[in-house]
Amino acid sequence: MSVKANALANYAGQLYTTLIGIVVYPFYLAWMGEEAYGLVGFFIVLQAWLNLLDMGMSPTLARETARAATHQGDQWQLLRRLVRSLEIVFLGLAVVMVVSIVLGSDWIATNWLEVKTLSRDEVAWCIVLMGYMIGMRWLASLYRSGIQGLERQVSLNVANVVIATFKFVGVLLILQFVSTRPSAYFEYQIAIALLELVVLGVMFYRLLGGREQWQGFSWAVLRPVLPFAGGVAYTAGIWILMTQLDKLLLSSFLPLSEYGYFTLVVVVANAIMTLTMPISRALMPRMTGLLASQEEAQMLRLYRRASQFIAATLLPVAGMVALYGGQLLYAWTGNMEAARWGAPILLWYALGNGLLAIGAFQYYLQYAHGQLRLHVIYNTVSVLIVVPVVVVAAWQWQAIGVAVAWCGFRLLSFLLWTPFVHARFAPGIHREWMTRDILPCAVATALMLLFYQWLGLSLWTLPRPWIFVCLMSMGIAILLVNAVVSSVGRDMIIRRLQERKHARATH
Repeated sequence: MSVKANALANYAGQLYTTLIGIVVYPFYLAWMGEEAYGLVGFFIVLQAWLNLLDMGMSPTLARETARAATHQGDQWQLLRRLVRSLEIVFLGLAVVMVVSIVLGSDWIATNWLEVKTLSRDEVAWCIVLMGYMIGMRWLASLYRSGIQGLERQVSLNVANVVIATFKFVGVLLILQFVSTRPSAYFEYQIAIALLELVVLGVMFYRLLGGREQWQGFSWAVLRPVLPFAGGVAYTAGIWILMTQLDKLLLSSFLPLSEYGYFTLVVVVANAIMTLTMPISRALMPRMTGLLASQEEAQMLRLYRRASQFIAATLLPVAGMVALYGGQLLYAWTGNMEAARWGAPILLWYALGNGLLAIGAFQYYLQYAHGQLRLHVIYNTVSVLIVVPVVVVAAWQWQAIGVAVAWCGFRLLSFLLWTPFVHARFAPGIHREWMTRDILPCAVATALMLLFYQWLGLSLWTLPRPWIFVCLMSMGIAILLVNAVVSSVGRDMIIRRLQERKHARATH
């Protein structure tokens, strides 16, 4: 399968699963209630934290299957032994994980979560179901990584789309016609988790073949891949600490109903970062290739143009979400209480994620040079700073404190770390990068937002569809201004005008 086909399949699959989740979440909130939806948010966080037990094994399998696919023969047999060894490790850890969650379910329901309307027994049973579901999804992630390593992304994404449809849309039928109890939601999801495990397991085993050549656990095969797995596990662990600690702490500090509102805020804020993923995935290998071809000037030109493009397109989104987050939440969910509660928190998370998206470019530069030592040091120091700050902020000021701390740290990182990395890998670029690539779009966006505030637009009284229309129109207006302000936008406009002029001349 070609790289282009695999890339398109990945983008299509990711876009579908992201959009379908955004569409159905308001139905979950409306039909299940705030506290039950808070349990869904807690499950998402719990699953993210338990991914720490992966210890880098899933990415390691993806890497080893990709290597084996190019050699076949003995390498293929070693891969089968590695798969069986990893299966045994994963299964053992999954059993420990499930047993721990089951034994701790009553304590979590009684002491960790702040439940007011749901029965404790109902919540405890939901947590037991979460444990079994996480164990199955975790084991399925091993098979998913293997299929990715064999570059069967098209087949994998077809399976992902079907499973996501059952997961997100199918449960609406349960909530509508069977029961809106949270236990009904999780009982249905555990059946889908089992289906996912079976489907991905069968797909991967068929791709590997050689059923008669399978063997048991082999430490000799597992030991050589541990250094790579350890490096991946360390980086992933730091990232989970930095991005999930606030959500875990707030699941205890907030009432479960408010945690449901907080989950909505996180979904909207994370959508800002999702917009950058296609660009980053295309940019990093291209920058790496240019640098490998001794075309550093061309690489830096691409780096700056991509920075401008993200600044011109993402800053309006982050700014609009920050300033009109309450109206957006109301238009999306129809829940005025959730909108009023989430607006001040979404403001800081949106600004912080906007800064994170722009600040991530320094990582792309390090990646292109193949030198990530500074990145590891930065993440390590960041965790030492972020963890105590987030703990204190969550304890003293709950969600708003955590949101302000997140935005503040992202701002400091952008102002202090980005110029340091630029000085190391692209000396002399930072001033022009800031003054010509980032600030023009940032200033134009800020001025347009101030203009909207000066107009005194009141969107709260509009019907929900019209709120969406107004927000979209206001955002597009800022995008058009940024298209004129940024050199990348001006070049695109001039090129299009010249193409039209040339087309008319030829006719």
